[in-house]
Amino acid sequence: MDMAAATARFKLYQDWLSARTDKPAPVMAGLNTARPLRLDAQGMVAEGWSTDMPLDIGDGVRIGGYDEDRALYDSDVFAATDANDEPRTVHLALDIWARAGTEVHAPIHGRVHSFQDNDNLKDYGPTIILEHMVSPDLVFWILYGHLSRDSLEEFYVGKEVAAGDVIATLGDSHENGGWAPHLHVQVILDIGDKIGDFPGVFRRRDRDYGRPLCPDPRPLLGL
Repeated sequence: MDMAAATARFKLYQDWLSARTDKPAPVMAGLNTARPLRLDAQGMVAEGWSTDMPLDIGDGVRIGGYDEDRALYDSDVFAATDANDEPRTVHLALDIWARAGTEVHAPIHGRVHSFQDNDNLKDYGPTIILEHMVSPDLVFWILYGHLSRDSLEEFYVGKEVAAGDVIATLGDSHENGGWAPHLHVQVILDIGDKIGDFPGVFRRRDRDYGRPLCPDPRPLLGL
């Protein structure tokens, strides 16, 4: 999808958000008291962390991360493809940090598009993508990453999911790519031919294209 097409699709999505009258189901318990967590350079310093974060960030729910330029993407998954390229560092999704085993709910009705275990260091780990056709002109997808492996056992492509249904639980660090337990939630307005995976981190030079392609999930989630 080129920039003009991405912008047009983003406008359709924004119009749908503005016109919708239903309230989304909470994607996770505790969001009304969630504290912010930034993982850009300033946020890492404020937490007392250097180039990485601990695998246990304490009790309570924390939330943040959309459009952050982060320095902690240091595995091969994010590396530059050649010496003249740049690594992927800009996170275009929302992160919700909570304890492993926390239930994840579908915010709106949809169906299972795809799922797989992206089992690489600092990758998504177990991943589910739901498809949402909300009007004859608008379909979009929501990717949920860093889940437990058990979450993938009951799924099949095309399975219907109602708003509020439990779709997964959060995975621990041994199964979620090596991260502290959290949920990666990413809205995708054009998934192309991707199955069970989609980039959630973009190069700086692609930021202006990536933001309309993967808009901030908070309005959709009612946050």
